[in-house]
Amino acid sequence: MQVTCPNCGARYAVDPLAIGPTGRTVQCARCSHRWFETIKPAPAAPSTPPPSARPAPDFVIRPQPHYSAGLPAIATPRAKIHWGRWAAAVVVLVFVVGAAAFAYRHEIRSRLPTEWRAILSLEAARGLFASPVKAIPTATPRLEIDLATSKVELVDGRYVVRGELLNSGRAAASTTALRLVFRKGDDVLGERVYSLVEGPIAPGGRLSFSRPLDDPPDGTTNIVPIVE
Repeated sequence: MQVTCPNCGARYAVDPLAIGPTGRTVQCARCSHRWFETIKPAPAAPSTPPPSARPAPDFVIRPQPHYSAGLPAIATPRAKIHWGRWAAAVVVLVFVVGAAAFAYRHEIRSRLPTEWRAILSLEAARGLFASPVKAIPTATPRLEIDLATSKVELVDGRYVVRGELLNSGRAAASTTALRLVFRKGDDVLGERVYSLVEGPIAPGGRLSFSRPLDDPPDGTTNIVPIVE
């Protein structure tokens, strides 16, 4: 049976046995809205179901949860170092030494070996105070799956995951694989990797995909898709 969220309109394929004859409270995986759902009368169907009929999937796609790595360790306080004063002293020292070298450059150069005289040239002084060239950040791609448009369906007796790939980076890129993590609540039941060659996808672009998959492990309630 089809269950539709009254808040955002998201639709899910749910086994009526999961709802039960008396109904139950369900929650939308997209907007987290909760409501009481009951089994609606099904339209008239042939008395003998086709041999290939199978129950609809009773799971939805959910994002990968992020768990905390624990509380930070308590660090022993250290004595505060006045880095600003040290930096100012170094700048003043460099300025004084540079000014003195520039003022007495002719006398100093006359006493230095020939190969050392180029150090006190005007070009060398300009290079000392020249601003460093800033590195230009490298454009990188960032491919991910739009979970709001992704779902698992039962098509011709086989499970199929469908959705959209999104490139939120600054360079075009292509996908090579789709990794699925099967969960039952917070427990991981297993992982599977499927070939998924799509692209290239331009920065800010989207691309729809569809990939058949094997039956998930028994007890699966959540499927977390990760594109690689």
